[in-house]
This record gives sequence, C-alpha cells and structure tokens, in this order.
Amino acid sequence: MRLLLIPLIVTVANAATITFRVVAPGATDVQVSVNGQLTKLSASDPDVPYFVGQAEANDQDKYQYVVSGKSEPFQRTLEAGRTVTRNDFFNRPVTYANIPELPWPIADNPQWTRGGDEPPMFDTNYIPTIFMNGDPTEMNNLIKNVPADLYSTKFTFVGPEEVLVYKNCSFGIHGAGKKHNNDKQSWRWILPEGQYIYNRNYIKLRHMEEDPTQMREKLYADVLQAMGVYANQANIVRLYINGEGFGTFNMLDDIPQYSYIRAMFYNGKPPQQMGPLYDGASGASFMYSSNKDDYSSWIPNEKSPEDYEAIDPLCATLNKTDFSNDASVAKLSDMFDTDSFMRFMVMEYLAGHWDGYWMEQTNDGAYRDPTNNNMWYYLGQDYDATFGVNLDQPRTFVETSYTKFPEMFPGGVMINGLLKNPAMRTRFESYLKNTTAVLFNNYTLTNRVLEYQKFLLPDLEWDRSIKQQSPGIHFGWTFDQVTANLWTGTKAPGQKPGGAEWGLLEWVVAKSNAVAKEFNIEIVQHPVQGPQQHQQQQPQGGNKVTNSEAPSPPDASVAPQGEADDEDSKPSGSAKSASNVWALPLALLASLFIYVSYP
Repeated sequence: MRLLLIPLIVTVANAATITFRVVAPGATDVQVSVNGQLTKLSASDPDVPYFVGQAEANDQDKYQYVVSGKSEPFQRTLEAGRTVTRNDFFNRPVTYANIPELPWPIADNPQWTRGGDEPPMFDTNYIPTIFMNGDPTEMNNLIKNVPADLYSTKFTFVGPEEVLVYKNCSFGIHGAGKKHNNDKQSWRWILPEGQYIYNRNYIKLRHMEEDPTQMREKLYADVLQAMGVYANQANIVRLYINGEGFGTFNMLDDIPQYSYIRAMFYNGKPPQQMGPLYDGASGASFMYSSNKDDYSSWIPNEKSPEDYEAIDPLCATLNKTDFSNDASVAKLSDMFDTDSFMRFMVMEYLAGHWDGYWMEQTNDGAYRDPTNNNMWYYLGQDYDATFGVNLDQPRTFVETSYTKFPEMFPGGVMINGLLKNPAMRTRFESYLKNTTAVLFNNYTLTNRVLEYQKFLLPDLEWDRSIKQQSPGIHFGWTFDQVTANLWTGTKAPGQKPGGAEWGLLEWVVAKSNAVAKEFNIEIVQHPVQGPQQHQQQQPQGGNKVTNSEAPSPPDASVAPQGEADDEDSKPSGSAKSASNVWALPLALLASLFIYVSYP
C-alpha cells in the first residue's frame, strides 16, 4: 500500500491551533516564537531536518523560528485562513512568492495541455529542498571520485505543502566522466520500478555553473511553455547529500528519458508500449541518407522499441518535400509536428541557443507518438548555452536577421526547408513578432527575471558560499556576479574566465530591439502578465528601462514578493505513487493530515 499525506487546510477565524513546519538543516533544537511565546518543534526522521509542532495563533499573527536560541532576523506573518503553514525554510524570509506569470503570445493552440496541470515540484513560487541519504562511504566516493556508478539512496522531497520520501533510488552524477565537467556536479536519480513523483521516475539536477545568474536554463524553458510547447519543466532547488549542503540546482526533466514523455505527453497514463525515443547528438539533423547508419546520431533510449533506423521515413519525407507546394508541406506536417517545431526554433533564434538544432544540429531529440497517428515530435534540450553564454560570435550577431540563418547554418535542414514555404514563413514570423512584442522584451521578461531573482537571492548567496568537493573546472563566480551578469558581461575569477560575456537582460534588450526594428513592431510599454495570474502585484516605481536603452541595475524596479492568495493556497495532492511517505508522530497526524491510500 502506498500512502500520500495531504495537509488538511481549513478556514479559521481568530485564535486557533496552528501547525508550524520548517526545514532547518543542521539544527537539533528548533522552536517557533508566536507573539513572543516559544513552542518546541520536533523532527521525526533523523535524516531530514523537517521540524513540526503546534501553537495557538491568530490570523496575521507574527512568528519566527528559533534555532539553538537564535531567532531569525525577520518576522513572518501567518497567512489568513490556514491552520498549517507552508513548508518554511529557516532564515529564508519568503516561503511562497508571487512571481509574475508569463503571457501566452501565440493565439492558436496557446498551451500544451497533454501533460496536465503544473505539479508543485515545478511551482516557480517555491524553492523545494531535496535530501539524498546514502551509505557514507559510497556518497564520499561519489562526491570525491565522481564515478559513473549509481548508488542506492533515500530521496526526500520537500515541496510547498508536501514531504515525499522514496527509498532505494539509484543516485549518481549526470554526465560522469566528461572531459570538461565542473567541480559542482550535475546529478540524477531514478525511482524504484513502478514508483513516480508527479508522474516522473527520473530526475535531473543541473549545476548551472556556466551561467553566473543561474537563471538562463529555467527561464528558457519557462518561455517555451508560455509559447505553448511541451518543453521540459524546471525549478530551482536546494540539494543536501547526507545532511551536507551542495547548493542550488536546476531540477528538470531529462528529455531523452521516458519519464519526460510519460509526464508531458500522457499525464502519467502512457500506452502500454510508448514509441521510439531518441537523444540527438551532434549531427542529428533530419538530413536524409540512403545509408541508415548515418542516422546513428539519433541515439535510442535503452527502452526504445526501435533503433535509429526508424527515423528514416521522416527524413525521407522531408527530403522529398516540395516546399513551394503547400500540399507537399502538409504531408510533412501530417508526419511531423511542424507547428511546435517552429515555436522551438523561434526561441532558439531569440535566445541565441547556439548549441541546439538550428546552429549546430545537436542537443535535440525526437519522439514518435503511437497514440497520435505515429506523429513525430521534435524535442529540444540543454538550454544552458543561451542568452549570450559561451556564444562564439561577434557582438553584432544579436542583430542578425533570422533570414540569414539558412545560409549561415545550412545543416538545420528541417527549419531551413520550412522557411522556404511562404505560409510557413509567415507563421514563423507571426510567432516571432508576437512573442517579442508581448513577452521577450525588456518590460515583460525583465519584470519576471527581476522578481524571480529577488526571490532566489538568499539561496544563491548560500550557494556561492559553498566549497565544492569534486574535481573539475572551478569558475568561482562570486555572489556579486550573480546580479552583475543580469546587466553586463563578467569574467570568472577562477581557473577559467567563463563565457558570460553578455548580461542576460542585456541580451534580451538587444535581441528584442533588433526584431522590433526589422519588423517595425511595437513592443509593449508595461509588463504583460499571464491569463492565470492571481491578484499579481504590479511593479511600483523604480528605474524602469525603456526598450531603446541599455539596462542598468535598478534601485527598486520590482515590487516585494507577496504571499500567494487563497486560490494558490490549496494543498497539492497529485503524486499518486509516493511510497514510504514521511511519517509524523501519530498524535500529530490525526490533526494534520488526511490519508489517501493507493493499492
């Protein structure tokens, strides 16, 4: 039997018994102070510093946590209408933010819905904490010697409302053995057979050390989702291994894994046999060849029912397509989702994704869906080399028209071919112009970035204070550079200077200006928010940069984070396969949780 703990949150008026919950790494003595009254909190699992206890409080009462006699240097406010706090984190002033949602710039099929609602683990308004616990000798070997081995561990996920625990996970380094790995490793783990966390059984954490801001890859994926495609979901998390902090990471779907397909294409209910799935290495271009071994750049997942030869019919159809004939192009679109593909390519162009399909024919993938007439889907991945990072092009490249790309990058045969067709070219330009006008610009996207960075900063400061223990390249980005690289290029003080020669927002301004000038489009003069935004706070005053001037660090260009409204306060409860769920003392469970069991 598998159990899922769902916090029972009820509306209260005036004084009530409130359950306080806080993650406090390294702590043993934890209390909560409510209006000056101290109450001791306790942790049930010695591996996980998750402390819980009850105290009397009123709506909007002030409280703070106290560890070993030292109080947090700020006051928290109890959210109205709750008898259980969210999962707070000691010394982090904002538990649940109110980050502006991105607008949906494309009117036709504005959102990909096959993956269901966004799960709590990818809620941008919360920073989850991950605890991996394993044999000390094995974990030490993994960290110090970076082998490709996977080790059995206990995985604990602390989300905004939930604590989920999985035993016997296979944990190790993602990309172990690569020549240019950083000393801050990327990680991966696989859940036991038949177990899932929000429809997934394979989790990847990327170190983000190429990017001083640590925001580029998640931002790229967030924009793609706003554009209505099945991009990987992502969120910033904290990682602890055997109680020791290893910093902030980007938690994301690993595209070449069926875990991603299961979640994003089937909402956890895949067919008995999923279709062939490929990881696109260098040369994965869709170029037709009579020698099927030339398709070996399409690396099949080990569970794929077909090898790389299966992609031949798609490449052959592309090769035979007469792009001057709409009917011929329609036949290609019957086999390959050209609409989603063009949305991916618009973002590659806007963000300067040089290590992707159009420019390099790498870091892509493909999936054939047996539930949709064997439709092929392009898969994009690895969005860290974006917004100017490691871009080996002159500064003027940001102004290059997309119309020059087919000549500059002839290997991207799929997009270059589609752009020969007038109707497809018109569609591409429509997506490009609309996305730039309302989203990819120095009002909407800058507003999102600044709000999100303000929320992340306490954790990014913690991350920059950690001395990594693994061998590898050490850039040594400082905490000051976390913010500086929003606005301008910066050089790392470590072993190598790094490739952060563009500021993230500096790139956004330059690219959106170039597109606006080329197509004579009018960019919004205020941040545009998504249709699902709940009572979003608006930026108040400050140094708002117009789209015609280079950005400069703002003094107060974003509003402070507010607590989420009641609609966002609903407890999560969709992880239907969480096993070995964290247990609290029985006396406390009776008042805190509803048990939902699954056979």
